[in-house]
Amino acid sequence: MSEERRPVPTGWTAYPSERLPAPTGAPALFAFGVTLLAWGVVSSFVVSLIGAAVLLVSLLHWIGEIAHDAK
Repeated sequence: MSEERRPVPTGWTAYPSERLPAPTGAPALFAFGVTLLAWGVVSSFVVSLIGAAVLLVSLLHWIGEIAHDAK
């Protein structure tokens, strides 16, 4: 996707273009893991374990995507 730069009006300064990271579902999965973890506190230890596993997997996936995107 090519981005055209418009001329900057007099007295303004152009800010540098930044590349945005790719969209990912890791934050939503992380939030789901936190929800399961909290729900497990009031319901069952098994739900807490599942929530902790989902949270850990999503966190590692999210960190991996950020590290890969930084290269």
